[in-house]
Amino acid sequence: MSKRHTFDEVKALDDTTAELDLYKRYLVALGAITGLLLEDAGEQDWTEILRLLAETTHIGSCALFLNQRDEAGRLCARLDAIWPAASQPSDLSPLHELCYEDYPMLSDTLHVGMVLERSLTDLPPAEYKLFSRQDIGSVMAIPLQVGGELQGFLGFFCQPGKRAWLPAEINALCGMANGVALALAGKRAEDGLHTSETRLRALVGATEDIVIEYDVKGTILNLWADGASRPLFHAGEFTEADVVGRPLDQALPAEMAQAMSAATPAALANGDNETVKFSVSCAGEDRHYLGRLQSIPSDNGQFRNVVALLRDVTELRREEANQQTMLDTLDLLQEAIVDLSPDGRLLHVSAAWNKLLGVADAPGAVPEQRLSHYIHPDDAALLEATIATLASGGKNSEVTRFRLEHKDGHHIWVEARLLGHRSPRGEITGLRGILRDITSSYLQEKRIAQLALHDALTELPNRILLEEHLNQAIARAQRSAAKVALGFIDLDHFKHINDTLGHKAGDTVLVTLSRRLQSVLREIDTLSRWGGDEFVVLLPDADSDAHIRAVAERLRDAARQSIDVDGIETKLTISIGFAIYPDDADSPEALMSVADHTMFHAKNVGRNNVQFFQDLQNKGLDRENVLLQTRLNRAIHDRLLQVFYQPVVDARNGRVVAFEALARWHDDQNGWVAPSVFVPLAEHLGLIHELGEQVFDHALQRLDAWRSQGHDIQMAVNISRPQLFAPNFVGDLSAKVASYGLAPQDIILEITESVALLDIAYESERLAELTQAGFSIAIDDFGTGHSALSQLHQMPIDMLKIDASFTSRLDTEDGQRIVQAIVQMADALKLGMVVEGVETLEAANYLKGLGVIHMQGFFFSDAVPGGICEMLMQQPFSGLESDIFAAVE
Repeated sequence: MSKRHTFDEVKALDDTTAELDLYKRYLVALGAITGLLLEDAGEQDWTEILRLLAETTHIGSCALFLNQRDEAGRLCARLDAIWPAASQPSDLSPLHELCYEDYPMLSDTLHVGMVLERSLTDLPPAEYKLFSRQDIGSVMAIPLQVGGELQGFLGFFCQPGKRAWLPAEINALCGMANGVALALAGKRAEDGLHTSETRLRALVGATEDIVIEYDVKGTILNLWADGASRPLFHAGEFTEADVVGRPLDQALPAEMAQAMSAATPAALANGDNETVKFSVSCAGEDRHYLGRLQSIPSDNGQFRNVVALLRDVTELRREEANQQTMLDTLDLLQEAIVDLSPDGRLLHVSAAWNKLLGVADAPGAVPEQRLSHYIHPDDAALLEATIATLASGGKNSEVTRFRLEHKDGHHIWVEARLLGHRSPRGEITGLRGILRDITSSYLQEKRIAQLALHDALTELPNRILLEEHLNQAIARAQRSAAKVALGFIDLDHFKHINDTLGHKAGDTVLVTLSRRLQSVLREIDTLSRWGGDEFVVLLPDADSDAHIRAVAERLRDAARQSIDVDGIETKLTISIGFAIYPDDADSPEALMSVADHTMFHAKNVGRNNVQFFQDLQNKGLDRENVLLQTRLNRAIHDRLLQVFYQPVVDARNGRVVAFEALARWHDDQNGWVAPSVFVPLAEHLGLIHELGEQVFDHALQRLDAWRSQGHDIQMAVNISRPQLFAPNFVGDLSAKVASYGLAPQDIILEITESVALLDIAYESERLAELTQAGFSIAIDDFGTGHSALSQLHQMPIDMLKIDASFTSRLDTEDGQRIVQAIVQMADALKLGMVVEGVETLEAANYLKGLGVIHMQGFFFSDAVPGGICEMLMQQPFSGLESDIFAAVE
């Protein structure tokens, strides 16, 4: 047993020799970095440190991230320094701030003090998306911890390809990261760096073994050792030459001489290896050594000498102690740490494993039972497949979930993060996993998923789930040439029920109706609550038109059955509009639009009936209206709408100071469709938000181009009510503006007066958020919403845009008085002002006389494509200097 143990230990030391050689390579860089850290490193020093790390490791770039809380209190890693620096700051915008909760693998790995080393293809979706934008091929993140707390991390990015990191490199970089972390903390920096430097020097010195040949009398015949070993020879008093010829007990420390002398007889007698272990007090510390004694023939062949190979294993002993400390620390965590064989057998577990099982046995060695033995049978196949993938080297890590059997018989949900452990030769020698009880969060996720995909009142699928089922149904229909029917159902006169019996009674009616409608459908059919008193029925794999019509009548008959609400018998009727794929539409969006408007037709022709879109062949007007809405739906979906720009002119000099972005639609069948036609259609279809987003994107892209050409102007964009009150509207808007390299001050947000007056308190709160973010707010179509002065005073706005309807009446005395009053009111409230609808020289002259500076209208220019706008910005409007602009000056 003793000889075998000695061979294994020496072999382990040989395996580490390559790692220790690599530490030499990092010593020069470490010395330079240490010097910089000791000098209260500034921004340039951090860049220099990162440059040293990048050049030493031969990688593309290296970055320093420091932890910081964002405004919401979330823990984030913010980019503090990077080498090489990006040519444009916006190139690195995705890396400027990383919220840990958005990147689970990065967060979990760093917070437990582990190194994240992955190629791009091995990262989860969130981390993959983050780093792929930067053309990064592989990533290594080393945590910066002080006192057990994560302070940030060092990022090493290779572009492109995968970087194979050796364990010795990672160990050296981790040592450097410790020094960086201590310097960042500002405490114990000097002592910490000195300790790291001393340890690395000792490790480098220990790479050379001490070899001593001596005879049977213990006299030293030969000695091979490096300079670092000199203190062993009587505190450095002897040189190597002085040691030769001296007895062991005179040349060597007593502990070393005694250990070697005690093992010499056995080595001489057996002719085999003998192992010695001893500790020596050297330079005020204990150094631990492992030696191997081998007998060899002497020069004359009459005697046998002994060769002793001695190696300093102090650092290995310390590492073993550190590893044991780490294992003891892991035992304190709630997550269970398990070591597995490549075939999935448990080899070792931490204390939390028994907590997961609900048993009180002490952790440690466990029977070599398969991990799948403890989990639910339905999850065993997936776990075994995951383990097999990792064991084969197909993936470096994997996250899976399964149910673990508790001692009382029930099962808990566990999330397991498994990774393969590789030998220095790259072979998978085992697996390690972190197991965490996620029962509460898993059940909560299921509940959230239920709420997210189902209506809270009726528990029917909601719009999201319906759209998913519809897409799947149409995909199957395309493969099998089948039909898909979609019907919109509206409960007739439901408002009357709410108004007379109350909303609770209305809820009862909706629940009862949903159950009755569901009862006449197949299991593969989907009934969804669309909202309010509207339902949608999806009939996939429909056999024929006759079958669809029969189902429609069954739905209508089921709804006609009376419902008892608190003793009151209530009669119901429904209106249904059906459309069929592929007969009536060629896409899910078009099918939903056609069915929706067919339902409106059913209501318009008397309610309590079923209408099919294909039956509208003889109703050209209704059909054309539905088709127009369908084409608009497709145009918005395919981003076919255009954006024109109308200039706002400074009457003092004739120069363009801003452009208003306006949507325009050219339909293949009807030509140019007026905004007064398609904008209300978009609102009715619920597409106004998407329409507004497309206009905003076009406007920002155009403004960015103009700014790059040196034009200092603003862009005015109309904002609809759905956009204004969308979740996180202000944050998303600010981020989008910033992504184009623009500032909020470059944008004027126009909100119609009718929208702004719907809820003064609520509107003002959102407008205040936009103002605080730096955006200018304009009230569009002012004068049409009958604002009161008190309301204008409450709203945080910057300017008024006088509606064109007032400008068109400037040829009358009453019209002039009204415009004059609005101008005076705007001046009194210290609001900017733009007068719209200026179409004649006379109107411009009159407004000029009132002191109006900014005008907009056909007199200057209609809304034009972006390319023409560049001509308008290059020179003031000609031919008007003497008539208008000079007079204003």
